[in-house]
Amino acid sequence: MDAKTARHLNELNTQFYSRVHDSFSATRQAPWPGWESVLNVAREAGALSDTHRLRILDLACGNLRFERFLASCGMRFEAWCADNCPELVPSKTEPCVRLQALDIVDTPLREEDLTSAIEAPDCDLCVCFGFMHHLAMPEHRQLILETLLNKARPGGVVAVSFWQFAKSPRIMAKAKQLKDPGDYMLGWQNEADVQRYCHSFFEDEINELAVSVAECAREIARFSADGKTNDLNRYLVLRRT
Repeated sequence: MDAKTARHLNELNTQFYSRVHDSFSATRQAPWPGWESVLNVAREAGALSDTHRLRILDLACGNLRFERFLASCGMRFEAWCADNCPELVPSKTEPCVRLQALDIVDTPLREEDLTSAIEAPDCDLCVCFGFMHHLAMPEHRQLILETLLNKARPGGVVAVSFWQFAKSPRIMAKAKQLKDPGDYMLGWQNEADVQRYCHSFFEDEINELAVSVAECAREIARFSADGKTNDLNRYLVLRRT
């Protein structure tokens, strides 16, 4: 996978979300079951505290359903959220949520520093859910993980989900495989001319990502959750050392 192809796939994905944002957001209202486990792990690691307001960084925040989940749990928090599809963001947001328009894929493709581009302080919990599968280049997946850790305070927690949709016969029945293993084009509902690039992760790829940041982070949890079979997302949770 080269940068030119990665940029083209990112443009397709940007067009995809711009076109189907309403119907997509409508299917992305309920919280993922895995998020409760993430909070439990973060709490056990000491990243969550009842004595101060939690600081959250949410890369590729989408329609802010993670923030709605936190609010439904009664958590006191401030959130710095970045995404490049403003159409997904609800018209009304809580004062504790700060939004930044940022193309997380294109920024490193332009050889700009992603950590510096993100307008957020050091956070207690840095997350990236439902996004890593849109990164076509392995080095950019590692960069996202490194960026999240750069934005986490010492002792803070980073949680990332990796979609493993190849486990789903329903999804795979309509997927169009690309050249590289795990790479597919996926359609949307009954719109035949709308597609997005997605990567279904192998466990070895997640292992390599965890190893790549071992000097600055310790893996504290890895588990599967979500979907009808409760295994379509693989979560990696790290604690910054």
